[in-house]
Amino acid sequence: MAKKRISIKDIAEVAGVSHPTVSRALRGRGRMSDHTRERILDVAKELGYAPSLMARGLVMQRSFCVGLIVPTFLDPFHSEVAQGVEEWARQHHYSLFVSSTDLDPTREMEVAHSLLGRQVDGIIVSSSRVGDRYLEMSTDSDMPIVLINPEADSAQIPTVVHDDYGGGALLMTHLLQQGHRNIAHMGVMTQGRAHHERKRAWTDGMRNGGLAPELSVDCPTGSIAGGMHGAAQLLPKAFELWQAPPEAIFCYNDATAIGVIATLRQGGYMAQGAIAITGFDDLDMAAAIDPALTTIHQPRREMGVLAMRKLLSLIDRMHPHKEIHPHKENAKENATPVVAPIDKSQLERASILVPGNLVIRRSA
Repeated sequence: MAKKRISIKDIAEVAGVSHPTVSRALRGRGRMSDHTRERILDVAKELGYAPSLMARGLVMQRSFCVGLIVPTFLDPFHSEVAQGVEEWARQHHYSLFVSSTDLDPTREMEVAHSLLGRQVDGIIVSSSRVGDRYLEMSTDSDMPIVLINPEADSAQIPTVVHDDYGGGALLMTHLLQQGHRNIAHMGVMTQGRAHHERKRAWTDGMRNGGLAPELSVDCPTGSIAGGMHGAAQLLPKAFELWQAPPEAIFCYNDATAIGVIATLRQGGYMAQGAIAITGFDDLDMAAAIDPALTTIHQPRREMGVLAMRKLLSLIDRMHPHKEIHPHKENAKENATPVVAPIDKSQLERASILVPGNLVIRRSA
């Protein structure tokens, strides 16, 4: 005998509420107390309720699928961003298509058009290299699109962006307070938005400290190998300029900083912390290397959450016939945290600026 499919009516009877209340709770919408919402969700889980996404899609004119485009699966940054996107999508009964561009801008647009063909409800793109091209796509197809840390300025496309300048300023303040004066900068040749904002923070920090921003070298890539290559180029320039190695090196990210440390150690420059090194991102390996890396923590998972929240708010606007009310986040243990309290007004902004935190360790 076939097992009976649990319906919204069954949940309503057990929970002692109306059918519409159950429907709103399952969709994460509507005004109700946290107790009522959690009671409904608990009952649904106990009864083994599985919503029919096909039926919901026909009624609400949605596919309940969204796309996430990342430049590579190898970078831990994008893995954690994807985790945040997926967690918030799952809580709101959305499936997620994830594709990598292999760092190829042409491939990025091919993937985006492929997702359009799959009739997803919206697209999130992490570290886009062609962000400005999404405006035309969004306008022509009525497709909600959100960018996370785009490499280029993307006017009129909603973005979730880390405050790279603010993070860089925290690092420079720390280095100057430690008494360092000959501070070199290590950037990347791709020179996207993050590179320019972090370098601007280094430049302003030097000038505000009464120092000349004289020594800056760009790595070929933002990788450990790139950092090793960059350090080999930087050291001779430092001796030419200062007749000594730098007192500190402000690195583009954690990976390049680790590469710099490797090259300096090979040359015997890391004895007794002779050169202060800073990174950016706070990847897991930043705390595991020796010396542990002073860096800026980017809340990667939380940025994924914010991007998915923003995308859902845009999708909801495409369906004005549906009743949508502000609601509080669930306070359950498995609820996804965000980097800081965020209200609906922030989600309405075109760009959400996410601050980072200074993490001080032994490297600086």
